[in-house]
Amino acid sequence: MARPGEVGFGRARCMNSARGLAAGLVSVLALGGAGHAQDMPSDADGFTAAIARLYRERAPDLETRIVGPLELAVKSASGVEKVYLNAIFSACARNRDSCAMIVARQVEAMNGGIVARSAPALSEIRITVRPSAYVDELVALRPAGEEVVAEPLVDDLWMLGVRDEPTTIATLSRGDLDALKLSADQALELGKRNLEGTVRRLIAEAVERGVVGVNRFQGNEYTASLLAFPELWRPLAEKFDGQLLVAAPASDIVLLADGRQPASQAEMLTAVAQATARAERPVSPVVFEWTPTGWNKIAVAEVKPP
Repeated sequence: MARPGEVGFGRARCMNSARGLAAGLVSVLALGGAGHAQDMPSDADGFTAAIARLYRERAPDLETRIVGPLELAVKSASGVEKVYLNAIFSACARNRDSCAMIVARQVEAMNGGIVARSAPALSEIRITVRPSAYVDELVALRPAGEEVVAEPLVDDLWMLGVRDEPTTIATLSRGDLDALKLSADQALELGKRNLEGTVRRLIAEAVERGVVGVNRFQGNEYTASLLAFPELWRPLAEKFDGQLLVAAPASDIVLLADGRQPASQAEMLTAVAQATARAERPVSPVVFEWTPTGWNKIAVAEVKPP
């Protein structure tokens, strides 16, 4: 099975790799403004709110909204993108004295990236798998009448078109489609093609190594995209006489098990409940079974707060 960090779906979402540093922003932090380094909230909700305030101060023309703990949505003329703050939050927790500089680099990098965004390259297009609530949030952020590049996948899950960038995953906008001369359907197909090689490799490795108990693919924000390729799971499903169980409890985790084993479904439900409860970005508590025509919903895990 894939080991943690092995999935090669794209660059890690680290948000703190910018080299430029805005002295003005550091001064704001140091003097109090959004918070002295030691005063930056240590809880996820408070930290997210503080960063959102900084985004609004530095880029008042952009619409910044809090989606959830350590997750923002930033709307510009070129579209809407999600900003994940996990890496910067962890970095500040490890080194409070450097938190102001870390935050300054994050905000400047993201602001500059959104304002100066160029047309996407075909090789940057990807797909992600997210729940309907996530897609509804994107729809609410879009200008009236502008579609979200997405289509239903199975149950409550949607396949979403995005562009993979050094500091973020940006949802595709109408401007992106126009620049690429693609329809929404064509963009989603391209996103799948750009991930297909990685998915094939991961499933081939699972076939070769075998599956005992509940196994997992764990990687980055594209890992749940494995569910967008039911046809590529056939070699593994056939190894289990078609009784392959799969779940995507989090954006970076996919679980699987041999459904022929009597305890597999119960073990999967337990594993899914635990992973969903702990997930920074939950996707689905549902356990699916592979079929030749796609995924079939067979059970839903009962998720309790951790």
